[in-house]
Amino acid sequence: MAAVTLAGFLGAAYLFADSRGPAAPPAPAAPVVYHSDGLSDAYDGFRAEPIALPTGRGPATVSVRVTGPAGTALDFQNIHSKPMHMYVLRDDLSGYQHLHPEVVDGAWTAPVTITDGGAYRVYLEFVPHGRPAGADPTVLGIPFVIAGDTTMVPVPAPRAEARSGPYTVRRLDGIADLTSGTQTALRFQVLRDGRPAVLEPYLGAYAHLSNFEVRTQGLEHLHPIPANATGTAPADGVLAFHAAFAERGDKRMFLQFRAGGTVHQVAFTVFTT
Repeated sequence: MAAVTLAGFLGAAYLFADSRGPAAPPAPAAPVVYHSDGLSDAYDGFRAEPIALPTGRGPATVSVRVTGPAGTALDFQNIHSKPMHMYVLRDDLSGYQHLHPEVVDGAWTAPVTITDGGAYRVYLEFVPHGRPAGADPTVLGIPFVIAGDTTMVPVPAPRAEARSGPYTVRRLDGIADLTSGTQTALRFQVLRDGRPAVLEPYLGAYAHLSNFEVRTQGLEHLHPIPANATGTAPADGVLAFHAAFAERGDKRMFLQFRAGGTVHQVAFTVFTT
């Protein structure tokens, strides 16, 4: 949704340019966009139908049937080494989980653990076969509620550092606000004992960054920028991601990386003006 809104904004700006001036050169072709934000269970000809969702605290199963133009969809392009990525998040932006479902009895199924009550959403992210390389994924979403007492978690204020185990992750621009409607790069550095960490591949990349709008909980998976032409791990421990936000407001971002044989996760709050 963010990508579509941004495209519309840029298109409007072009159409209202001064027609009396010299003709502008043709604009480069826009990338093919199929992205959605996971706030609907149907998008772009695909629909998510819940078969099983958590109903209480503790271990549970998420099982969702996806149908498309050709019927039940059981296979997609491998993106970051998986045909589908599934995310679970509570509406206060806590309880984030990144899952990798498999097809069981015609439905995309994954185990999940719910630790508290509240309103949650499960997101399904995939790229159907036949789409061009680099196309954004389709994202569908289904809400569910865990009844009972709930301890809500306030969204933390922006901070420049976060920790996971022995690793410190620094946002290199500190807590600076970003500007909506412009392309930028978000850069983080992973350190251990004050020195760049040795990063290991995880799901076909050296890190993954999921961005959620705090106001709506809309999802956007930010694409990593290769550190070098050889595809090797960044020697300085710096991870960079393409970022373009159409709307101002708070974002909650979950960064996952692998180091020391373990997948680590940290979170940052970022504000866009």
